[in-house]
Amino acid sequence: MGFEQKIKEKSQVHYGPEMTHGWVLDINERFANKILYRCEAGPEWLALQLGHNGDWLWLSWDSRCCGIALIDRYELEILKDLKDKTHPIFGVVKSHIVGGSLVRAFQLNRDRVLVLEFSRPLGAGVDVSRFIVFEATGRQANLIILDDKEKVIETAKHVHPEINRYRSILPGLPYVSPPPFSGPDVENFSKEDMTNLKRYRGIGATLAGILSKEWENKCIDFEPYLQKLYFLPLRELICQNIDGYLTVFPIILDKALKCDETPLLFSRKILFQFFDREREVMLQQIHKILDSDRRRLSDKIRGLSNLISMVEKAEKWNHYGTLLLSYAHEVRKGSSSVKLRSWDECFGTVEIELDPKLSPIENAKRYFNLAKKYHRDQERLQREMETLQASLRELDEYRDFVSILTDISDIKKILDDFTFNGIGTEDSKRKKRYTPPHKRFDLKGGYIVYVGLNAKANRYVTFEVASSEDIWFHAKEVSGSHVILKLSGNGANDRLVEFAASLAAYYSKAKNTSYHIVDYTLRKYVKALPKSGPGHVTYTNFSSIRVSPNLWLELLKELS
Repeated sequence: MGFEQKIKEKSQVHYGPEMTHGWVLDINERFANKILYRCEAGPEWLALQLGHNGDWLWLSWDSRCCGIALIDRYELEILKDLKDKTHPIFGVVKSHIVGGSLVRAFQLNRDRVLVLEFSRPLGAGVDVSRFIVFEATGRQANLIILDDKEKVIETAKHVHPEINRYRSILPGLPYVSPPPFSGPDVENFSKEDMTNLKRYRGIGATLAGILSKEWENKCIDFEPYLQKLYFLPLRELICQNIDGYLTVFPIILDKALKCDETPLLFSRKILFQFFDREREVMLQQIHKILDSDRRRLSDKIRGLSNLISMVEKAEKWNHYGTLLLSYAHEVRKGSSSVKLRSWDECFGTVEIELDPKLSPIENAKRYFNLAKKYHRDQERLQREMETLQASLRELDEYRDFVSILTDISDIKKILDDFTFNGIGTEDSKRKKRYTPPHKRFDLKGGYIVYVGLNAKANRYVTFEVASSEDIWFHAKEVSGSHVILKLSGNGANDRLVEFAASLAAYYSKAKNTSYHIVDYTLRKYVKALPKSGPGHVTYTNFSSIRVSPNLWLELLKELS
């Protein structure tokens, strides 16, 4: 199923050691004794496929989106598509750990440090231990691979002694964990010590502050919940979000948003935050390109407007030259201007500016030269101006359209299209056939739905992908994508029409409305408008349907 950002976190998602404990329980329950079949990596993340169920364990040491989550294959493909490089630790995990089975996950020092212990067969009945240490500690986050003697094989971030006096994290050195918290374990907490809750080991300072505030306001006794926090089974821990702080706790806390998912699924919010950040970065790049195009068009329009203004004056200047030739004897030498009566009623008496250094004849030639210089076909210039202004309107509409897209894969396709057409080398372009950015949905029964993501893609899906008997959709009276329901010789049903129509509304300026009218017709009734933009069409023999722009999200699972 296509990923849609369900959560847009504007503040940094964060968590404490108790969330790490929840991850440990979840990993052990899901993946204990499962074989690590595959791994993937980006510049600051690693994904592990344990078992064959299609889910991946994602670990990110990116300081802005640090954490661990369970992600699906589609989300992994987005991550792979977004990455610009692969961290070298990928090769180490592939050669040292892939093929081994997960023995257990455990938490180190009641900190935000999670360890995955693997057993990997060497042959002849001999197994060897390997460890993935994930230090989910925000700005200092790291991922370290250890051998059976707990020596560093490789690390995502090398920590040299001149940078960190406490520990060095370098290949070949024994692993040293982050400085442990020196307070008592949280199971030793007593309610008489509520004011000192932050000194206890095993919960984050943010959670300690939340509990202390609830204790002050409501006199809730948290002692039994804190004492058993690290001994409860996973099913008795409630995932909750408190203003961006992700935690697990036995009871629902004040102002908390409860989540019925397990910790690994709950922490997908970290992935969504990562996607949201990447979305903003890519949108900025697209906006920069579009704004540059807009400035270029605006400069052309200003230049053409000035030219049209000068062309409009050309007839007047030609007339001034003729008057000066006819009445040269009446022009006083050295004058800076002269008033002359024109025989053309539309001009009447005119005041003509003169260069006092020139004779009347020379001034006449000057006006004739100006008239000749700006002699143009005024109607052609006006048509050119209309074309430029239409292009500017389309550019602004497309900028608005791109800005409302939430699916990061759509934005990536659009950015890649700009790169392919503008920055990519000719050699790289020849390696693959250019296809404009579009979205494709493969549905049950062999049906396929295509969505164009820009004007070229609209032309592509409508006039290259679609056959004459396929169905074309477009949101009524607003700019938006062309949507094609490819029938492949089958008939369409109401559900398919609703699905495609909803997509047409969703990928249009009507996206944020409750309902919108969408027109649809057979592709053979759609004609490209001559001498217009690539996505401009006219259509006949159409029907209309009123749909919610979000209906396709509900129908996708049913139709896929």
